[in-house]
Amino acid sequence: MRDIYKGIGLFNESDFFSAHHFFEDCWINCDRQEKLFFQGLVQISVGCYHLLNGNYNGSISQLTKGQLKLNCFIPFYHDINILKLVEEIESLIKLLCGDNLNDREEIWNAIPKIEINC
Repeated sequence: MRDIYKGIGLFNESDFFSAHHFFEDCWINCDRQEKLFFQGLVQISVGCYHLLNGNYNGSISQLTKGQLKLNCFIPFYHDINILKLVEEIESLIKLLCGDNLNDREEIWNAIPKIEINC
């Protein structure tokens, strides 16, 4: 398996487009057991990319799909705090479904980071 820390770094730097491609490559090349995990990372990366581009419906859709997949890997997987990540995604989705869509700073501040626990 590839070193996923590069993809995590891209995600945490808000380079969601590159993170999506990195995790997609991992997904294509991983064994069957890990496909769901990497597909979840691809979807949350795409969801955050849509968010930065103002596509809130696309963001909600991808974040929801990714969150559902990552729920299968709670609490930790590959040293990632999955529980914290899915909780932050859930909070972001609720924010996007609310009435504060004009407060871009609040929305952008709610974008999660992938936390590594070594």
